Amino acid sequence: MSRVLGVVTARRALWLVLAAGLVLMLAVDLPGHLSYDSVIQLHEGHFHRRETWAPAIFAWLLGLSDAVIPGTSLYVAASGLLFFSSLAGLAALRGKVSWLGVATAALIALTPQVLIYQGIVWKDICFANCALAGATCLALALSGWEQPRRRWPWLAGALISFSVASLVRQNGILIPLFCALALGWVGSRGQWRRGAAWMFGALLAIAALMQVLQVAAVPQFGVKDKALSEGVRIVQNYDMTGAVTLDPSYRLSEIEKAKPGAAATIRARSRLNWSPDRIDFLDRDPVLGTALNSLDDGVARRQWLDLIIHHPGLYLRLRWMDFVWVFATPNPDRCLPVYTGVDAPAPKMRDLGIAHRYSKVDGELYNYDTWFMDTPLQRHWTYAIVALAVAGVLLLRREPADLAVVGLMLGSLAMTASFFVISLACDYRYLYFLDVSALAGLFYLVVDRPRFRRRRPAG
Repeated sequence: MSRVLGVVTARRALWLVLAAGLVLMLAVDLPGHLSYDSVIQLHEGHFHRRETWAPAIFAWLLGLSDAVIPGTSLYVAASGLLFFSSLAGLAALRGKVSWLGVATAALIALTPQVLIYQGIVWKDICFANCALAGATCLALALSGWEQPRRRWPWLAGALISFSVASLVRQNGILIPLFCALALGWVGSRGQWRRGAAWMFGALLAIAALMQVLQVAAVPQFGVKDKALSEGVRIVQNYDMTGAVTLDPSYRLSEIEKAKPGAAATIRARSRLNWSPDRIDFLDRDPVLGTALNSLDDGVARRQWLDLIIHHPGLYLRLRWMDFVWVFATPNPDRCLPVYTGVDAPAPKMRDLGIAHRYSKVDGELYNYDTWFMDTPLQRHWTYAIVALAVAGVLLLRREPADLAVVGLMLGSLAMTASFFVISLACDYRYLYFLDVSALAGLFYLVVDRPRFRRRRPAG
């Protein structure tokens, strides 16, 4: 009897901790922390006018929230609720709740990744919460696979969450890709064709819903969404300027054919502005910017492919330097570890009725983050190790719901690896998803002591 009461007490304590974590986050963060990017995308959503190349759906979501309650308070509350509800869903999958799980939930709620970052209005946090919610819904569906009435609502939730996440971050499609493998494994029932049908069917459903959501969001802005093409072009510019900086003998042959003057300018000025820690330094040189922007997309693409195909060593070298900065962060002071307050160009804020803010609480939150800034608790490699360990343990146990969490862990690692190709800056937020998904995976693992199936002796 005492054992049962202990379990019930721990579960109730866990719900209380998660609820308190949400309330605490909202108390210190509302109405949200807004950087330049946040205000610009809120401005897009409010006035239905495209101003950036960022994914349109995030601005659309901010606009929907702003239409109900002006500003970002409703969005931050909904986003935070999604995160803490996902943790609650992971706990609901387990038959028991340990006090270690309760303590872990409390510690997670007090990390800067949750206490501060959940209040920042960035697409990176929106993506992380949607992807985590998708994996949690999938885990709940897999745990009740033999009960269709229980299975299908959770699959629908996973479909919606993964679709939004994949639109918010283009490389976020890797998460539902790995989670679809888990769906195929459980749905196969030992028949690979059935498993393949579930896996590819899920991916096709996500692709279809992404198109529907894109159609719902983009037309309100009156222009075609060019987020992907603009993003690729920016990466190309960054790589070309990096190549001539690292190897002065590298020839911009394709650019020289089309625009020799631009090639000379890029070669001369890249070495003064290029840095592996962020692309922003290129923007401070208007002459270099004019030369890069004068290139046709076809010319830039051919020069970029020339670098990759004919000079792979140089390409890998510069990409490795970029990746080391975003993944290992050799010098956090050169990166943006966290953001608190509200700041953006005055005209945009005036249009929205938002005032500049850096309150005492904002300062205290930033100071709180500095306690962790130079420790392994705010290093992405720490969470990569945690994600690998969680995936390994759960693959040994292999309960149906475990496979969805494994998909989340492997997907987060694959998404991290994708930044080897697309990294543009070393700001902490770019790999935020790796860290928060690893924390969620660790929580799922310890909320109930892992138990493994005993193998029957042979013979």
